[in-house]
Amino acid sequence: MGVKHLALYRIDRGRTAHTRSRYDRIAPLYDRLETALERRYYARWRLSLLSQVRGPRVLEIGVGTGKNLAYYPPGLSITAIDFSAHMLERAHQRAGQLQIPVDLCQMDAQQLDFPDHTFDTIVATFVFGSVPDPILGLREAARVTKSGGGYSSSSMSAPGAFLA
Repeated sequence: MGVKHLALYRIDRGRTAHTRSRYDRIAPLYDRLETALERRYYARWRLSLLSQVRGPRVLEIGVGTGKNLAYYPPGLSITAIDFSAHMLERAHQRAGQLQIPVDLCQMDAQQLDFPDHTFDTIVATFVFGSVPDPILGLREAARVTKSGGGYSSSSMSAPGAFLA
């Protein structure tokens, strides 16, 4: 379960805690800050990207406030993680309002607590620009993806650029 992986790469706990605290602080405002972009661009983009996701088992890394949840095809078993407890609270509220079953977990993309080859598809939208070590996170995503599995991602910023 990634033991060899963790021995080779060290997580920068200080940077990770700093990034987590920024997202915890901004969680109550996050959706409002992106309202115009969401309506104009992101909603259509999410529909296009996420309608192609295949399962049955899907892992969303960096679920944030749960904006992607409404766009997944029906019949998937979705597990969604975020390292910010406050963002997960928002995602939980959104999942309840939309009546979408999802397993929400507080977890760090740099150290996924899943066995190797668990998921059919990994989804990560606008995530790896805010992961302190995005290469570590991508290696973890590859580790938990089944052989022949899929990966859907988008990132629009350099690491650490958002909420600096």
